[in-house]
Amino acid sequence: MRVLLVTMGSRGDVEPFAALGLELARAGHEPLLAAPRRLTEDAAARGLPVAPLDDGVFALQEQVAGKGARASITAARSALPLLRRWLDDLATLRDSGADVVVYAPKTLGAPHLADLLGVPSIAALPIPLFTPTVRFPSPLSPVPPPRFLNRASWGLAGVIEAPYRRMVRSWRSEVLGLTGPTTGLAERVARDGVLHAWSPHLLPAPDDWPAELAPTGFWSLPPNGRWAPSEALDRFLDAGEPPVYVGFGSMVVKNPEAFTDAVLDGLHRSGRRAVLATGWGALRPSRVPETVHVLDQAPHSLLLPRTSVAVHHGGVGTVAAALRAGVPQVIRPFLGDQPFWARRVHELGIGAPALTGKVTADRFAAAIDDAAGRADAARELGARVGEEDGVATAVTRIERTAES
Repeated sequence: MRVLLVTMGSRGDVEPFAALGLELARAGHEPLLAAPRRLTEDAAARGLPVAPLDDGVFALQEQVAGKGARASITAARSALPLLRRWLDDLATLRDSGADVVVYAPKTLGAPHLADLLGVPSIAALPIPLFTPTVRFPSPLSPVPPPRFLNRASWGLAGVIEAPYRRMVRSWRSEVLGLTGPTTGLAERVARDGVLHAWSPHLLPAPDDWPAELAPTGFWSLPPNGRWAPSEALDRFLDAGEPPVYVGFGSMVVKNPEAFTDAVLDGLHRSGRRAVLATGWGALRPSRVPETVHVLDQAPHSLLLPRTSVAVHHGGVGTVAAALRAGVPQVIRPFLGDQPFWARRVHELGIGAPALTGKVTADRFAAAIDDAAGRADAARELGARVGEEDGVATAVTRIERTAES
């Protein structure tokens, strides 16, 4: 079976698809991973066939990271032509010979490519997005609505594709030569199915979902062996008690210097050492005490098991990495589904309450202390998550889809 895997976004969006591709290959299938060019190198080095696609829109994101609202507005005006270039590049995969297409909905054009090929398509999501339930609200809800509005809140998913609907419709007609109405993402997912790529230990399927929508478990890419801690980092990690990890990935704040000062002062008040991952700029230390080691980024799967608490933004990829590492969490959510996962981590007893609003040194220190007291629960849940084989479950479901 030839399986075309299409994803876009950050490294956290590509790595689960690479993990799935490697499992498909182990099962005797022929995967092809189509992803932004700059993020295909690792998958190719692992022996996974790749189709590097245009990544201009991601270069634009990097250019404006941390430069404020005006730069973001200017970038938004430039995004549509770049996304059209992405779609045009995606159309070159019409000769892939795929028997099934597995796609991230943010790829916009992948399910339409499956229509052109005349093969089944199945969405893959690391968060619940298109399947309503009365049991909890859409993760996109800014604040939890009254319970009776839970199902209604799932209509927010339609907002995702609204800015691109006209562009996708014209591309489908002009480039793919397809006629007829353009099916929206929510309707397509309901019709064709979805792989929910998170752990049921983090969020079990609600009882009003059919069995085939149950989460598979995380799609975890094993370390590639090409990263090792620097001598300075290794020395720091071995020099005392496991440090706190603090990193907010691609998130940015209005005043990174003040935010970083609050973090550093909070760490000092808690009496704990820390590793700070500066990422895209939420953390910008002007002073670095001896109890803190600063780096740009590091693979969570290798670093987090050597820490005591993980402080992060609440992206599900980082939530998953901390879960697997068995370390308690402090989440300072910024946007999207992050508040949802922050609430869930706290509900499970493996993390402090979400750090919303202004982060002060006292609040930061208190959150770390709170999380540290949940270490046993985090370790126990991490062991259960480690027993899952999410990619194997996903492969079985893809095989069923291709055969039906």
